[in-house]
Amino acid sequence: MLPIFGGQAGASQPVSTLQSKADSLAAKIATIQVKLQILSEEYDQAATREAQLNRDVHKDLRSIAEARDAVAEDKASLERQAIDAYVNGGSTSGVLSVLTGKENALPAEQTYLQAAAGNLSIAVSSLRFSEHALVTRTTQLRHDEAQSHLALKILGAARSHANALDTQLTATLKGVNGSLAAAVAQEEQQQATRAAAEAAARQAVQQAQQQSDATVSQGPADATPPGGDGPGLAAVRAAESQIGVPYVWGGSSPGYGFDCSGLTMWAWGQAGVSLPHSAEDQYLSVEHISLSQLQPGDLIFYAADGYVYHVIMYVGDGKAIQAEQTGTLIQVAPVWPGAFAAGRP
Repeated sequence: MLPIFGGQAGASQPVSTLQSKADSLAAKIATIQVKLQILSEEYDQAATREAQLNRDVHKDLRSIAEARDAVAEDKASLERQAIDAYVNGGSTSGVLSVLTGKENALPAEQTYLQAAAGNLSIAVSSLRFSEHALVTRTTQLRHDEAQSHLALKILGAARSHANALDTQLTATLKGVNGSLAAAVAQEEQQQATRAAAEAAARQAVQQAQQQSDATVSQGPADATPPGGDGPGLAAVRAAESQIGVPYVWGGSSPGYGFDCSGLTMWAWGQAGVSLPHSAEDQYLSVEHISLSQLQPGDLIFYAADGYVYHVIMYVGDGKAIQAEQTGTLIQVAPVWPGAFAAGRP
């Protein structure tokens, strides 16, 4: 278990030590959250594969049942035809000879039934061949389905472990931050004689920073064209209609919840463009563009260890809309740094 810092014991540590611990925990939390997003994407794809295998198995089983029903119908038809031949021939011994294969059977009836029996024999042989092929395929699909289920179980366990670790690290960080606040308060109390001078200096620095920020905010505007009625803007408007809806892993339901790729898939769907439900698959399915060419509706991707784990939608002015992670709401915020690539559906 990770130690939980708090109370007077934590406050007695130097501010720099507590700050270092808080920074380290924040970095670990960021890393585990990236891992969680990757595991969620992999789990989603594994679940999709298992569902497809299950559908294939049931399809094969239906094919076997249909083939058996067809042969059973052929057998019943042959029996009806034999009875008709007997009735029309008017001889009990004749039909019995046909049905038992005796040589003294009525010639016309025997010839007819032999032809019918030959067709049935071909149907039975075809059934056995098809049934063997389908059983072989179904056996392989069952094996693949078992392997897929095992992979899904392993991914689920890994995701649960990562969630537990994330929860533990977050609780630890909360304790460290509480100790850090107490330590800062203790230092301020000890430096009471210099508080006025330091406050004045800080105020001067803040005013200078605010003036600098105001100057920067009045700089050149975003070069992205703000207007138009293309599909990109239609996708943006659809996504913005879901602002405030909670993040739901695997979600793609308006008004209820979305994950990152579920939001971009649904929003672009409202613009008439179909996208898969996976950040990795969306990256592979769109036209790649430079990050300097971004227009409203374009997708921005983030990756780690060669795997695309997160996608957001650019809305203009250096901002994007996204479903970030569990516990957050869909919102518009500045584009994160460190983007891997961009694409246009």
